[in-house]
Amino acid sequence: MKVKPDYADAWNNRGVCLAKIQQYQEAVKSYNQAIAIRNDYSDAWNNRGVSLMKLGIYGEAIACFDNAVKIKPDFFSAWYNQARCYSLKGEVKVALKSLEKAISLNGGNCQEMAKNEPDFENIRGNELFHKLIAV
Repeated sequence: MKVKPDYADAWNNRGVCLAKIQQYQEAVKSYNQAIAIRNDYSDAWNNRGVSLMKLGIYGEAIACFDNAVKIKPDFFSAWYNQARCYSLKGEVKVALKSLEKAISLNGGNCQEMAKNEPDFENIRGNELFHKLIAV
């Protein structure tokens, strides 16, 4: 990044590495740099949202996922992460709607992930959740 500080992918990748070692605040700073360079970087928006979610900053995380899907409407990971975040907030209807969208885009893979997703504890007992994850 010293060689090419305006390389958005490097900032995003740095954020991914920081998030992997649970340095979420620093990861968010890296994603901010990536987004400042390239505002239409859907992966950086999604990754920023995940780190914010891990920090418990749900409203801002949801805004990141919203940006990611505005840029790339078929971005199933952003829809899935948005569902996770809404579930953590206890917003069942919106969580299920986002999960339904993610599953419509990625079917079986998404259903399998959702079955064991700890962030879906708040919606796991919902009848629609069971219909959505039925494989």
